[in-house]
Amino acid sequence: MILYFSGTGNTFAVAKAIAEKTGDELFDMGKAYREGRFEVSVDQGATLGFAFPTHRWSTPPLVDEFVQRLKFVTSDGEPYAPAYCFTVETYGHFPGTESKFLAKLLWKYQGLKVDAAFAVQSVGNCLYLFNTPSDDIVMRKLEVAGKTAERVAGLVAARHVGDYVAANPLGAALSVGTGHEGKKRSVKVYNVLADKCVGCGTCAAVCPTNTIRMVDGLPMWEGDHCTECLRCLHYCPHNASQHGKVTEGRRRYLNPALG
Repeated sequence: MILYFSGTGNTFAVAKAIAEKTGDELFDMGKAYREGRFEVSVDQGATLGFAFPTHRWSTPPLVDEFVQRLKFVTSDGEPYAPAYCFTVETYGHFPGTESKFLAKLLWKYQGLKVDAAFAVQSVGNCLYLFNTPSDDIVMRKLEVAGKTAERVAGLVAARHVGDYVAANPLGAALSVGTGHEGKKRSVKVYNVLADKCVGCGTCAAVCPTNTIRMVDGLPMWEGDHCTECLRCLHYCPHNASQHGKVTEGRRRYLNPALG
């Protein structure tokens, strides 16, 4: 079983590549969170993976909460004991110590010991920090990411043990400030360009935390559960959803693995 959360598809692509190699089932934490489902049926002694995107050199708040509320359901009713547990993160620029933070959460809330940690660099999608690169650069990055994912899949299939994440010194330093529980993401920065929005509701439909609701044909962001996956920006078919003013005119991105 591979539990994954993906904003624009990068993590889904990696989790899918691993699952195809290992024969594991995929479990979408984003979809389950949106539906309020935190029970996961698993087989004793099976491989267990957690795949997530790097957000601010830490784990997404949704992943943190899911790990806290997660309840494994086994056929024998006994506490779940996987034979091999791994994590894999995707990142756009450089990793920090987010995998180590997730390992601590898994031990604290689930009593799970992580055997291996992996990382795959893909296309950065933090639109308020960086613009999406040109199509040719995106394709080159995805090609490299695909090859890395295949290597990781082979290591997982062989149940390799160890920390394979080469943390960047700056990333590790940034993780000190962001790697903690209770991360809150303000929704005050989100807005919509009314002259571009057609009221299709795509942003609300793809939001994994039910943070967006449609009011008079326009999206409204509310509450304190936003996980800052930026799906509302990248999925918008008219580039109407924005994160402040800096994202206006910037290129949106979705991994081709989403179909």
